[in-house]
Amino acid sequence: MKLGELRAAIRKTKETPFVNIYPFPGTDKGFRFALQKTPLLAELERVYPGGKAIETGLDFNVDTGKLCCPTYDDAIGLSVEEKAAAFAGSAVEPGSAADDDDLLGDAPASAPDSGDLDDLLV
Repeated sequence: MKLGELRAAIRKTKETPFVNIYPFPGTDKGFRFALQKTPLLAELERVYPGGKAIETGLDFNVDTGKLCCPTYDDAIGLSVEEKAAAFAGSAVEPGSAADDDDLLGDAPASAPDSGDLDDLLV
């Protein structure tokens, strides 16, 4: 997928982008990492300099939010069923986008005002 197409697809999806990583050779165990869109888009620009037409070798599923590298998936050597089983029960599920995923939009919790600052003085 070209960088421009990939960036457009990431912006278009209503799902939380994620990647599946299999760091344990010889097992079917893996990690699922949810990604924030803004930092992901910035990193893609950094890693693939050269403009929208550059080929990234990555695929992105707009319906699920899954970002993957087909050559990485092929190198793992697991079947589709084994890959799916590796993430059964994961807290990050495709299609699990929530309204509270935007951490930058959260207001900080305010501490109750006790009016007594003497305990802060040393």
